[in-house]
Amino acid sequence: MAAGAIVEDGTWLYRLQGELRGLLAPVFAQARSRLAAFAYIGALLAEPGDRRSCWQLAERAGHATPRRMQAEHAWDWTAALAALQRFILARLGDPAAIVVLDETAELKKGDWTVGVARQHAGITGQVENCQTVVFAAYVTARAHTLFDFRLYLPKQWCKDEQRRQRAHVPDDVEFATKPALGTAMITAAAEAGVPFAWMAADEVYGRSSKLREACEKAGKGYVVAVPVNFTVTLPSGRKTAVVAVARLVPATAWETRSCGHGCKGHRDYAWAWAATSSRRHWVLIRRSLTDPSDLAFFYCHAPAGRPVTLPVLITVAGKRWPVEECHQQGKGQTGLDQHQVRTWHSFHRHTVLSMCAQALLAIAAARPAPPATQPPTSSSTGQPEAWRDTGKLPATASDRPPGDDPGLAKVSVPEARRLLRLAATPMSRAARDLGYAWSRWRRRHQARARWHHYHAQLKAARVT
Repeated sequence: MAAGAIVEDGTWLYRLQGELRGLLAPVFAQARSRLAAFAYIGALLAEPGDRRSCWQLAERAGHATPRRMQAEHAWDWTAALAALQRFILARLGDPAAIVVLDETAELKKGDWTVGVARQHAGITGQVENCQTVVFAAYVTARAHTLFDFRLYLPKQWCKDEQRRQRAHVPDDVEFATKPALGTAMITAAAEAGVPFAWMAADEVYGRSSKLREACEKAGKGYVVAVPVNFTVTLPSGRKTAVVAVARLVPATAWETRSCGHGCKGHRDYAWAWAATSSRRHWVLIRRSLTDPSDLAFFYCHAPAGRPVTLPVLITVAGKRWPVEECHQQGKGQTGLDQHQVRTWHSFHRHTVLSMCAQALLAIAAARPAPPATQPPTSSSTGQPEAWRDTGKLPATASDRPPGDDPGLAKVSVPEARRLLRLAATPMSRAARDLGYAWSRWRRRHQARARWHHYHAQLKAARVT
C-alpha cells in the first residue's frame, strides 16, 4: 500500500478518536483523570491477547503502576455514557434504528465484585458464579454497537447491607428484574429523543407486558420473541397459545424469506404472520426449512400510522442477533468482561470506557451512509474508500468463481482494531507496509470465501 494511503487511514482513525475524546473531555474535572481515561481506552484497543488486566493496561499506557488503571479517579460515568451516546447518534443516528435488549454474563471468581452471585449464565447455559449485565444495542443498516446498560443486582445483594456498603452500591438502587431494567433503558431512550423505530428482544423480555406497554406508550414498534404458551386473542375473540396459531396457518400462507445476510449466505426461513383482535398487533411465526417442527414465535406491534408488511417484521426479527455480536466483540476486542474492579462505580466506569472503545471500532467499520445523507464534505471526513466492501457476490448458481481479484470485504471491527494499532504504534515503514498487506490479504480471502458460501446456497436452492 502506498504511503499516502497509510496516512489517509491513520488520519481518519485519529480524527474519529479525537471526536470521541472531545465529547468525553468535559466529563472530567481534572486533567489527570481525563488522561487516565483516554489512556484506558487506548490500552483496551491496543493491548493484544485475550486478557486485559489492569497491569497489562497500565504497562501499555506507560504508567509506572496499575493504580490509575484500577478506576482510582472519581468521575461521573453517567455523564460519560451520555457523551458516548451523543457520539454514536452523531455518526449512526437513524429514525429507522432498532434498539435490541439482551443480557450477558461475565464469569468471575469469588464474591467480592459487585453483583457477582451464583446465577444462570446464558453464555454457558448453566448456573455460574458471574455478573449479569443487561445491554441495549443500537442497530442500524450501517453498523451496531452497545448503547446503554444496567447491572443486574441479585436479591441477595440487595438485601445484604454489609455487602452493599463494601461495594459502594448507591442507597437508591433496589432490586429490579432484567425486563424492568430493559424497560428503564427503553423509556430513557424515548424520553431523551433517541431516534429509533423498533425494539427487539428475546423471550425473557418478550413476556414482559410492562416493557411492551412502555414501547407502545413511547410510540415505538416491537418484535419480541415469546414462548410457545404465550396467549393471544384472535379476531374471533378466542384466546389461544401461539403454538396453536401455527396450526391454523394454511400451507399457502408460508413464505420463504431471508431475515438478513450472513457471512455464509442468506438466513432463509419459512415465515407466516397471523392477525390478532388488535389491528396493530400480530403473531409472527418462523419455521426452519430443514426441520418443519422447529418453530419460533414473535409478538409484534406497530404504532398507528406506520405501514407494516411481512418483510418489515422479518427484517426487525432478524436484527436481534447483532446484540450478541456486540457482546462477543466487547469481550474479545475491548475487554468488556476483563475488568479487575470490585465496586459499583468502578465497574460502571470500566464498562463505559469499554463501550467507548467498541463504539469507536464499530463506527470506523460502519458501512458508508447513502449519498443522499452524506454531508458535502464527506470525501474529506468520511471513511477511506479502501475500507469499503468491493467483494463480488454470485447472481446465479451457474456463475463462475471470481478470478484473481474477488474484491475486498469491508473492514470489520477486529480489522479496524488492527488498523488502528498499525496507525498508532511506532514502527518502521516496512513493518507498517507489511501490516497493511496482511490486512488486504485477509479481506480478499474473506471476500472469496463469502462468494463461495453464497454460491453453495444458490446451488443447494436449485437442487431442492
